[in-house]
Amino acid sequence: MNDRINARQFLLLVIFFTIGSSVLFVPSVTAATAKQDAWISIVTGTGLSLLLVYLYIAVADRYPDLSMVELSQKLLGRWLGTVVSIFLIINTFVVGAVSLVDFAGTFVSRQIMPDTPVYAANTLYVLSAVIGLRMGLRTIARAAEAMFPLTMVLFVIMILTVSPNMNTDNLLPVLEVEFKPFIKSNIAYLGFSTFPTVFFLMMYPSCVREGKKASKAFLLGTLLGGLFLLVITVACIAVLGAEGTARQAYPSYTLAKKINIANFFTRIEVLMATLWLIALYFKLIVYFYAGMRGLAQLFKIQDYRALVLPLGVISLALSRILYSSAAFRHEWDGKIWPVYVATSGLLIPLLLLGTGAVRKRIRSR
Repeated sequence: MNDRINARQFLLLVIFFTIGSSVLFVPSVTAATAKQDAWISIVTGTGLSLLLVYLYIAVADRYPDLSMVELSQKLLGRWLGTVVSIFLIINTFVVGAVSLVDFAGTFVSRQIMPDTPVYAANTLYVLSAVIGLRMGLRTIARAAEAMFPLTMVLFVIMILTVSPNMNTDNLLPVLEVEFKPFIKSNIAYLGFSTFPTVFFLMMYPSCVREGKKASKAFLLGTLLGGLFLLVITVACIAVLGAEGTARQAYPSYTLAKKINIANFFTRIEVLMATLWLIALYFKLIVYFYAGMRGLAQLFKIQDYRALVLPLGVISLALSRILYSSAAFRHEWDGKIWPVYVATSGLLIPLLLLGTGAVRKRIRSR
């Protein structure tokens, strides 16, 4: 099946994925630990993210024709490789995609359309993802090209119109954060924005043309996504303050509510929410694609698109089972998710890279 994308399209998918749900969560979780120095955590977190992406590129360069599931079975053997593959698929679909489905539905029903049941919002979101995945990765990438200018225009409008409300005193004093909270805020950033990008190894480089350009696109997309999150975090703290940012469930959405130009240009936060829902959609697509392609490879199914509709229905059922309440989700996102996803985003790539190096050395001897 010819479903390959070019480096520019891959770049946009990486940017959307990095922003995704992070644009709503990262300002609050970093401000909760690093206070007014949360923006410094974003800067250092972006630097660490680039190192992680170098790790992913190193894995991909050694085995350019294999996805992460295929590579696990090749290097770790049939049984251990299958266990690792199943763990990765669970992470992409059950933990990743289902979480985003639940989050999108909850956000829409609570913030935008409070009279709309969560299941209805979830159904519409999953249906749009199913339609996109049925059309293939290349169609999704073209949609990202079409949507990216719109999201950037909305983002620039939001920053420019909210800037009169910014108070730079909220960013002072600088470098007051202690070491332990600073490390926690970096881990939170990596957990939401960077560790999950390891699932791009399910499509990169096997589904991306222009190998060297694709590697640069991976790094550049991570950097640009980090800069986007840096700007939105600085804006949140400058307008809402560190404590106000930490208390808000969706601080960047609250930030958009502050826009008021001459009592005329106001109440446009729904337009701003469009930006976040678009980015979240492409992040959901990448999770779904990685999970379904991995499942298809594990069970030797020729076309992953045969799994789209059944897994979409399953995700709807699981979205309201796995996250039983807002309190549970808050605990999960703040304390468990960053550590849990580090298994896929750090330990497994290191395991694969180390195992490959050992096997290569043994063969050379």
